[in-house]
Amino acid sequence: MADNKRKRHSDAATERPSKRMAMEQPPAKVVKVSLLPDEDEWAPVVASTPGLSFPPNLALKPFNKPRIPNLSSMGKSHITNSEHLLHTSEHPKIDYIGQEEEGGGTDGLLSHYIGVYDPRSGGLRLMRARKLVLRRSLRAPPTQAEQEAEAMNNLSARSALGLTFGTKKSQRAIQNLTKNAISPSKKGGSLAGEGQATLDPVAAAVVSSMAAAGTSFTTREDLQAAIDESKPRPHPNPNAEAPADVYPIDQLVGPGILRQLTVKDWQDAIEQREEILTHSRFVSHRIQRIVSDGEVRKIKTLKYLLLLIEWQNILLPSPKGIGRKIPDRTQLREKLGKWNSDLVDGVEKRFGDGGRILNSWHLDNLVTHICALAITVDPEKFMTDVYDIREDLKLDNKQVRKYFKEIGCRIMAPTERERTRWRLGKTETASHQVAKLRLPLEFPKMRVVRAKSRR
Repeated sequence: MADNKRKRHSDAATERPSKRMAMEQPPAKVVKVSLLPDEDEWAPVVASTPGLSFPPNLALKPFNKPRIPNLSSMGKSHITNSEHLLHTSEHPKIDYIGQEEEGGGTDGLLSHYIGVYDPRSGGLRLMRARKLVLRRSLRAPPTQAEQEAEAMNNLSARSALGLTFGTKKSQRAIQNLTKNAISPSKKGGSLAGEGQATLDPVAAAVVSSMAAAGTSFTTREDLQAAIDESKPRPHPNPNAEAPADVYPIDQLVGPGILRQLTVKDWQDAIEQREEILTHSRFVSHRIQRIVSDGEVRKIKTLKYLLLLIEWQNILLPSPKGIGRKIPDRTQLREKLGKWNSDLVDGVEKRFGDGGRILNSWHLDNLVTHICALAITVDPEKFMTDVYDIREDLKLDNKQVRKYFKEIGCRIMAPTERERTRWRLGKTETASHQVAKLRLPLEFPKMRVVRAKSRR
């Protein structure tokens, strides 16, 4: 019996048609391609950077030079007749160079084009471009001879300008330098007419020693900065934007001293309307107003100022007649017994030199700190009448003006409004001067002594 296989019933709904169906596609858009003629010497550039990360902030300068003519490039276009190069030396150590590298085989016949497509008109404009490869190379450092030649060229240019437009004094100075210059000698003698200009051993030694000594010269600004740094005065804040930032209280007093100072006795006395007697005119005339304001840091600053004034007044004359002498412990306890011994020892360590004798530098440093504290704590907002400080420190008008100027203050006569507020008569105004701390600060400058002209 024959084995008849049952045929699979075909489903007409799922059966794949034998003919392919045409897919719906949008109508093709016609693009008009046009080639721009190669008539300009400059053309677009297609540059590659194999293994190189090119900084985007560097600008490349283009250069063109005629290409060596051959049978395949004669009379065709500017691209085939000329060679293009890109170069930049803006980087401090690396040179970037872009050149046309002709490849062998089929790459030599390859041309590059840049196209711009306009969707409105449907046109594509093509223009032939140059193919460049951008590479980098490490720049060789300048030799010593090149550096010396550049320095000599700069010096010669400055000398020429000075001789042309300078004053008679500067012209004479340049002429003297020319006369005293060491002239180089020629190798091989003057008859040969050739050879490199060199210095003999003696002249070379003199020139090298002069160059080494000239590098240690300081400018006037550097000298002024060094003098300001070593002056006996509190260091001002150069970045201060307000008078309160010039001499902060933490710098003038110190956070440790502020914690040790107690002002409860002054606050209780002012609250009970009792009179506070001190050995300072400045403190006595301002203590009630400052304590009444209730600012504890300012009250402590005023009390520290009183300590410095009393400590300065008990200093004894030096046996050698130079500077002042700090009394011994017994005398200090007798005259400053009401003060905490740690505070007195802190003042001695801060303004002393480690011994019992204070020279003029340490005394000036103490007085300038007193002046800075006075103008900081005064209720007049960074201005004060110097009369009270002058009387407390037993100074004259010239000395007290000098100390306030050293901390950057401006000294001027009291205005009519200030005379009325302080109740100063016409006869009293002559002995009262006002120190004001204003920005920018004005410090005494270094005096320059001019040499006497020879006749």
